[in-house]
Amino acid sequence: MTRKYSYTLSVDAGYFFSKYFGLSTGIALSPYLTKLFLDTYSNSLDTVDSENESYERRISGNNINETQKIYFLEIPVILNFQYPFSKVIGFYLQSGINLAIPVSKNYSSSGTFTYTGYYPAYNVLLKDIPYEGFKSNVKTDISRELRVKTNNPEIIASGGFYFCTEKQFKISVGFFYKKILSDISDYSPVESFQLSTHENQLRSFMEGSEKAIASSMGIIISLRYYIK
Repeated sequence: MTRKYSYTLSVDAGYFFSKYFGLSTGIALSPYLTKLFLDTYSNSLDTVDSENESYERRISGNNINETQKIYFLEIPVILNFQYPFSKVIGFYLQSGINLAIPVSKNYSSSGTFTYTGYYPAYNVLLKDIPYEGFKSNVKTDISRELRVKTNNPEIIASGGFYFCTEKQFKISVGFFYKKILSDISDYSPVESFQLSTHENQLRSFMEGSEKAIASSMGIIISLRYYIK
């Protein structure tokens, strides 16, 4: 699994009820991008063919890539702390919780698969024939929608330094971390997960996972206008 870079845009408003502490809320659009890779894959299942003959369907694959893209609309409730070192520079901390709602949730997958069928009644292995889709080195490339829970609680924390450019404008630069507290996957658990069972069909890795967690970290830059 490889984490990918993305950009978050947010707008917020708040109130400082003392020199140091305040509360804020707002709205943000945060993309979560992840790339997953599986070098080789093999699995099998017992099934029947179109003539009701029982057989073991065997699947193998290689060079399987998947990119997951989930865009969350986030509504935060944040506790703010600021400590001025002077009239032009200070230190700040923020912590709170977001309600993360998915507005876009997709995955794209590709790989090469081989499908064979073993018939124990005849002790024969069928491959490289169109019958029942017993094909070799089938290249698959699909894009589908992920099943993600509608409401996801997320913790957020950030901290850094702020600089006063004018009397009521402040620019801040800091580091942030966010993590969704619960399993975001809305797939039902399965006893035996099959990544692919036939040509042009490729499920998401999330569907076969016990738990899926979204988290992000990075640099945050903000501009704030203070009304006195």
